[in-house]
Amino acid sequence: MPPRATTIVDPRFGVEMRRLREARRISLRQLAATVNHGKSLIHQLEAGQTKPTVEMAIRLDAALKADGDLAALVADAPDGGDRLAYVTVHPRRADRAAAEALAGLLTGYRRLEDAIGSGPIMRPVRVHLDTVTGLLRDAPHNVRLRILDVAGQWAQFSGWLSIARGEERAATHWNARALQWAAEAGNTDLVASVLSFQGHQAELRRDLPTMIELSRESRRDQSVNTALRAYCAGQEARGLAMAGAASADVLARLSEASDLAAQAAEEPLSPWGYWYTPSFFAVQQGSVWRYLGAADSRANDRALELLTAGVAGVSEEASGAEWHGRNLVHLAVVQAQAGDAAAARETLAAADGIALAAASRELARQVTDAAHHLRLSATP
Repeated sequence: MPPRATTIVDPRFGVEMRRLREARRISLRQLAATVNHGKSLIHQLEAGQTKPTVEMAIRLDAALKADGDLAALVADAPDGGDRLAYVTVHPRRADRAAAEALAGLLTGYRRLEDAIGSGPIMRPVRVHLDTVTGLLRDAPHNVRLRILDVAGQWAQFSGWLSIARGEERAATHWNARALQWAAEAGNTDLVASVLSFQGHQAELRRDLPTMIELSRESRRDQSVNTALRAYCAGQEARGLAMAGAASADVLARLSEASDLAAQAAEEPLSPWGYWYTPSFFAVQQGSVWRYLGAADSRANDRALELLTAGVAGVSEEASGAEWHGRNLVHLAVVQAQAGDAAAARETLAAADGIALAAASRELARQVTDAAHHLRLSATP
């Protein structure tokens, strides 16, 4: 008998599993034999009569060649998972335990995105957002503020995923919703984070004045988490460098970002900011030096040093993440600017591989743009 599943399962799991099985002309018996379970269990999963474990979902995903889409519909239930399932049906009985379960579930999805990219988790995240929105609408007054805070975090994550997917309208919508909920909840860290994401979104559409202003605004509140202010200052520095601002202005902001990052290294990382590591900041600062290095070989040497160290420091779990692919694009550019075309092509090929695996149109566009600008093939 399979282990009892303690999971949160997207309601579309069974239907999607059956669709994939039938599309590949695999019988229930054949699929059961492939994943080493009984035919009756496979039928129950398709009918929604039982829940899969995460491990079982991964095995089914592999057997059905779903490229992570099926596995992404199942996540380990956080503490309070049963309570979350209950209040989804009875939103007027939402309590703090349900809010904490939603926060724990979001943490799991953030980690999952690091491993498999934004594509496979976009749909289940949107489904959970519908649940959060419903709870927010009907939650009792005494827990509404906490649920509002969690809802803002879910909306922010959806905005981030939409940016990664190149879905401009969806990113704009969810970032605006996240900003509204964060402000209402009084979460200044979340407000700053959303503003910085909006700045990143402006960067991708090459609206540098807006990128710079939003990055500056996001770090204006001195009570905001130090690591987050370091990120915002670094993003502003990159915007100034991209806009061709005076080197002194860029370096002043970069120095502030470096000082804040050093200060943040002495503080514990928050659950929502676990990625603000020394390697992360090395990459961000290297990306600023990249633009300065276009006309200054010494600046490019510094960019190469920082980006090489930062990229090397990424965890194995996150080595296929889209944001790591963007970091590789920065590294390829400075390698080419240093005259090492072979290394640049190899690095771009790695970034292109991530774009293909994650089905990321935005990352693929960045690879193509960099290859064209550098007059390089995207493959070695």
